[in-house]
Amino acid sequence: MLDTRKVRGGNGLAPIDAEIDQILDDVFNITKEATESFFNAYNANPDTRVLASWLETRTWREIDYVFLLNEQIRRYGLRFQRNHITLLAKQSFQEAEHYEELGKAVESLGGIVPVTVPKAAVSWSNWLWECMDRHHLAAIAAWYVSETSASGSFEPTFKGAEVQGHTDVVRIYKQIEIDEKFHTGLGRQVLSTYAETDEDRAEILRAMRGMRDIAWKSFTPEVVAATMRAA
Repeated sequence: MLDTRKVRGGNGLAPIDAEIDQILDDVFNITKEATESFFNAYNANPDTRVLASWLETRTWREIDYVFLLNEQIRRYGLRFQRNHITLLAKQSFQEAEHYEELGKAVESLGGIVPVTVPKAAVSWSNWLWECMDRHHLAAIAAWYVSETSASGSFEPTFKGAEVQGHTDVVRIYKQIEIDEKFHTGLGRQVLSTYAETDEDRAEILRAMRGMRDIAWKSFTPEVVAATMRAA
Protein backbone atom coordinates (compact mmCIF):
# COMPACT_ATOMS: atom_id res chain seq x y z
CA MET A 1 0.00 0.00 0.00
CA LEU A 2 1.11 3.57 -0.59
CA ASP A 3 1.72 4.35 3.08
CA THR A 4 0.79 7.93 3.94
CA ARG A 5 0.72 7.57 7.71
CA LYS A 6 3.88 9.65 8.15
CA VAL A 7 3.03 12.41 5.69
CA ARG A 8 3.72 15.83 7.15
CA GLY A 9 0.81 18.17 7.81
CA GLY A 10 -1.06 19.42 10.81
CA ASN A 11 -2.56 17.45 13.68
CA GLY A 12 -6.13 17.75 12.51
CA LEU A 13 -6.60 14.01 11.98
CA ALA A 14 -4.95 12.88 15.21
CA PRO A 15 -8.22 11.96 17.01
CA ILE A 16 -9.34 9.76 14.09
CA ASP A 17 -6.02 8.49 12.72
CA ALA A 18 -6.61 4.90 13.86
CA GLU A 19 -9.97 4.58 12.11
CA ILE A 20 -8.63 6.23 8.95
CA ASP A 21 -5.72 3.80 8.79
CA GLN A 22 -8.10 0.84 9.21
CA ILE A 23 -10.30 2.12 6.38
CA LEU A 24 -7.26 2.47 4.12
CA ASP A 25 -6.09 -1.05 4.94
CA ASP A 26 -9.56 -2.44 4.22
CA VAL A 27 -9.95 -0.84 0.81
CA PHE A 28 -6.42 -1.71 -0.27
CA ASN A 29 -6.93 -5.37 0.58
CA ILE A 30 -10.33 -5.79 -1.08
CA THR A 31 -9.10 -4.16 -4.29
CA LYS A 32 -5.94 -6.26 -4.34
CA GLU A 33 -8.01 -9.43 -3.93
CA ALA A 34 -10.45 -8.43 -6.66
CA THR A 35 -7.65 -7.55 -9.10
CA GLU A 36 -5.89 -10.84 -8.47
CA SER A 37 -9.19 -12.62 -9.10
CA PHE A 38 -9.69 -10.75 -12.36
CA PHE A 39 -6.27 -11.53 -13.79
CA ASN A 40 -6.36 -15.17 -12.66
CA ALA A 41 -9.57 -15.60 -14.67
CA TYR A 42 -8.35 -13.45 -17.56
CA ASN A 43 -5.08 -15.29 -17.97
CA ALA A 44 -6.91 -18.63 -17.94
CA ASN A 45 -9.03 -17.43 -20.88
CA PRO A 46 -7.51 -14.24 -22.34
CA ASP A 47 -9.77 -11.95 -24.35
CA THR A 48 -8.63 -8.39 -24.99
CA ARG A 49 -12.26 -7.19 -25.03
CA VAL A 50 -12.57 -8.29 -21.43
CA LEU A 51 -9.43 -6.41 -20.42
CA ALA A 52 -10.65 -3.34 -22.31
CA SER A 53 -13.96 -3.49 -20.43
CA TRP A 54 -12.08 -3.79 -17.13
CA LEU A 55 -10.00 -0.73 -17.96
CA GLU A 56 -12.87 1.41 -19.24
CA THR A 57 -14.29 2.04 -15.76
CA ARG A 58 -10.83 2.82 -14.45
CA THR A 59 -10.28 5.23 -17.31
CA TRP A 60 -13.45 7.10 -16.43
CA ARG A 61 -12.30 7.56 -12.86
CA GLU A 62 -9.28 9.49 -14.09
CA ILE A 63 -11.32 12.11 -15.94
CA ASP A 64 -13.89 12.33 -13.15
CA TYR A 65 -11.00 13.18 -10.81
CA VAL A 66 -10.05 16.00 -13.17
CA PHE A 67 -13.55 17.45 -12.98
CA LEU A 68 -13.65 16.97 -9.20
CA LEU A 69 -10.26 18.52 -8.45
CA ASN A 70 -10.92 21.54 -10.63
CA GLU A 71 -14.26 22.07 -8.91
CA GLN A 72 -12.59 21.64 -5.52
CA ILE A 73 -10.22 24.46 -6.40
CA ARG A 74 -12.99 26.65 -7.82
CA ARG A 75 -15.29 26.27 -4.82
CA TYR A 76 -12.93 25.96 -1.92
CA GLY A 77 -9.41 26.76 -3.07
CA LEU A 78 -9.15 30.15 -1.42
CA ARG A 79 -9.60 28.47 1.97
CA PHE A 80 -6.24 26.78 1.37
CA GLN A 81 -2.65 27.92 1.28
CA ARG A 82 -1.46 28.85 -2.20
CA ASN A 83 0.94 25.91 -2.39
CA HIS A 84 -1.94 23.50 -1.84
CA ILE A 85 -3.90 25.08 -4.69
CA THR A 86 -0.85 24.52 -6.89
CA LEU A 87 -0.51 20.90 -5.78
CA LEU A 88 -4.19 20.13 -6.35
CA ALA A 89 -3.86 21.60 -9.84
CA LYS A 90 -0.79 19.44 -10.46
CA GLN A 91 -2.77 16.37 -9.45
CA SER A 92 -5.57 17.36 -11.81
CA PHE A 93 -3.08 17.59 -14.69
CA GLN A 94 -1.67 14.16 -13.88
CA GLU A 95 -5.18 12.64 -13.75
CA ALA A 96 -5.81 14.08 -17.23
CA GLU A 97 -2.60 12.43 -18.42
CA HIS A 98 -3.81 9.12 -16.97
CA TYR A 99 -7.12 9.48 -18.82
CA GLU A 100 -5.25 10.08 -22.07
CA GLU A 101 -2.84 7.17 -21.62
CA LEU A 102 -5.40 4.65 -20.37
CA GLY A 103 -7.69 5.74 -23.18
CA LYS A 104 -5.02 4.78 -25.71
CA ALA A 105 -4.67 1.39 -24.03
CA VAL A 106 -8.43 0.80 -24.07
CA GLU A 107 -8.63 1.64 -27.78
CA SER A 108 -5.67 -0.59 -28.61
CA LEU A 109 -7.50 -3.48 -26.94
CA GLY A 110 -10.66 -2.87 -28.94
CA GLY A 111 -12.59 -0.96 -26.28
CA ILE A 112 -14.27 2.43 -26.23
CA VAL A 113 -13.02 5.28 -24.06
CA PRO A 114 -15.93 6.40 -21.85
CA VAL A 115 -17.26 9.93 -22.17
CA THR A 116 -20.13 9.39 -19.71
CA VAL A 117 -20.15 7.63 -16.37
CA PRO A 118 -20.04 3.84 -16.90
CA LYS A 119 -22.68 1.89 -15.02
CA ALA A 120 -20.05 0.29 -12.79
CA ALA A 121 -18.80 3.72 -11.68
CA VAL A 122 -22.13 5.45 -11.00
CA SER A 123 -22.26 4.92 -7.23
CA TRP A 124 -18.58 5.83 -6.92
CA SER A 125 -18.99 9.04 -8.92
CA ASN A 126 -22.22 10.04 -7.19
CA TRP A 127 -20.58 9.67 -3.80
CA LEU A 128 -17.63 11.86 -4.72
CA TRP A 129 -19.90 14.66 -5.90
CA GLU A 130 -22.27 14.34 -2.94
CA CYS A 131 -19.25 14.75 -0.68
CA MET A 132 -18.16 17.80 -2.67
CA ASP A 133 -21.52 19.46 -1.99
CA ARG A 134 -21.47 18.74 1.75
CA HIS A 135 -18.13 19.99 3.05
CA HIS A 136 -14.90 21.53 1.82
CA LEU A 137 -12.83 18.51 2.91
CA ALA A 138 -15.28 15.68 2.22
CA ALA A 139 -14.50 15.12 -1.47
CA ILE A 140 -10.78 15.07 -0.68
CA ALA A 141 -11.42 12.47 2.01
CA ALA A 142 -13.42 10.33 -0.41
CA TRP A 143 -10.86 10.43 -3.21
CA TYR A 144 -8.05 9.80 -0.72
CA VAL A 145 -9.72 6.50 0.14
CA SER A 146 -10.45 5.76 -3.52
CA GLU A 147 -6.87 6.46 -4.59
CA THR A 148 -5.56 4.26 -1.78
CA SER A 149 -7.96 1.54 -2.87
CA ALA A 150 -6.64 1.79 -6.43
CA SER A 151 -3.10 1.26 -5.18
CA GLY A 152 -4.14 -2.27 -4.22
CA SER A 153 -4.54 -3.06 -7.92
CA PHE A 154 -1.03 -2.12 -9.01
CA GLU A 155 1.05 -5.23 -8.28
CA PRO A 156 -1.63 -7.68 -9.51
CA THR A 157 -2.01 -5.58 -12.67
CA PHE A 158 1.74 -5.54 -13.33
CA LYS A 159 1.96 -9.31 -12.95
CA GLY A 160 -1.28 -10.19 -14.71
CA ALA A 161 -0.86 -7.92 -17.71
CA GLU A 162 2.76 -8.96 -18.19
CA VAL A 163 1.75 -12.62 -18.59
CA GLN A 164 -0.15 -11.79 -21.78
CA GLY A 165 2.43 -9.32 -23.07
CA HIS A 166 0.34 -6.21 -22.46
CA THR A 167 3.44 -4.08 -22.05
CA ASP A 168 1.64 -0.77 -22.62
CA VAL A 169 -0.76 -1.51 -19.77
CA VAL A 170 2.16 -2.33 -17.47
CA ARG A 171 4.04 0.80 -18.50
CA ILE A 172 1.03 3.06 -17.96
CA TYR A 173 0.25 1.63 -14.56
CA LYS A 174 3.84 1.92 -13.41
CA GLN A 175 3.64 5.65 -14.13
CA ILE A 176 0.27 5.88 -12.42
CA GLU A 177 1.75 4.17 -9.35
CA ILE A 178 4.44 6.86 -9.14
CA ASP A 179 1.86 9.62 -9.44
CA GLU A 180 -0.46 8.03 -6.88
CA LYS A 181 2.23 8.29 -4.23
CA PHE A 182 2.02 12.04 -4.67
CA HIS A 183 -1.81 12.05 -4.80
CA THR A 184 -2.37 10.04 -1.65
CA GLY A 185 0.31 11.96 0.21
CA LEU A 186 -1.34 15.22 -0.81
CA GLY A 187 -4.73 13.96 0.36
CA ARG A 188 -3.38 13.14 3.80
CA GLN A 189 -1.50 16.41 4.03
CA VAL A 190 -4.49 18.57 3.09
CA LEU A 191 -6.86 16.76 5.44
CA SER A 192 -4.47 16.86 8.38
CA THR A 193 -3.72 20.53 7.76
CA TYR A 194 -7.29 21.86 7.43
CA ALA A 195 -9.34 19.59 9.70
CA GLU A 196 -9.91 21.85 12.69
CA THR A 197 -13.18 20.91 14.37
CA ASP A 198 -15.07 17.80 15.39
CA GLU A 199 -17.54 18.61 12.63
CA ASP A 200 -14.71 18.59 10.07
CA ARG A 201 -13.54 15.22 11.31
CA ALA A 202 -17.07 13.81 11.31
CA GLU A 203 -17.52 14.82 7.66
CA ILE A 204 -14.13 13.33 6.76
CA LEU A 205 -15.04 10.01 8.37
CA ARG A 206 -18.47 10.00 6.76
CA ALA A 207 -16.88 10.45 3.33
CA MET A 208 -14.26 7.79 3.98
CA ARG A 209 -16.69 5.21 5.36
CA GLY A 210 -18.97 5.75 2.40
CA MET A 211 -16.18 5.21 -0.11
CA ARG A 212 -15.01 2.13 1.78
CA ASP A 213 -18.53 0.68 1.60
CA ILE A 214 -18.64 1.32 -2.15
CA ALA A 215 -15.31 -0.48 -2.51
CA TRP A 216 -16.67 -3.44 -0.55
CA LYS A 217 -19.65 -3.65 -2.90
CA SER A 218 -17.86 -2.85 -6.16
CA PHE A 219 -14.41 -4.42 -5.93
CA THR A 220 -15.15 -8.03 -5.09
CA PRO A 221 -14.34 -11.26 -6.96
CA GLU A 222 -18.08 -11.77 -7.52
CA VAL A 223 -18.48 -8.38 -9.19
CA VAL A 224 -15.36 -9.05 -11.23
CA ALA A 225 -16.83 -12.32 -12.46
CA ALA A 226 -20.05 -10.59 -13.46
CA THR A 227 -18.07 -7.92 -15.32
CA MET A 228 -16.20 -10.55 -17.29
CA ARG A 229 -19.43 -12.31 -18.26
CA ALA A 230 -20.94 -9.04 -19.43
CA ALA A 231 -17.93 -8.23 -21.57
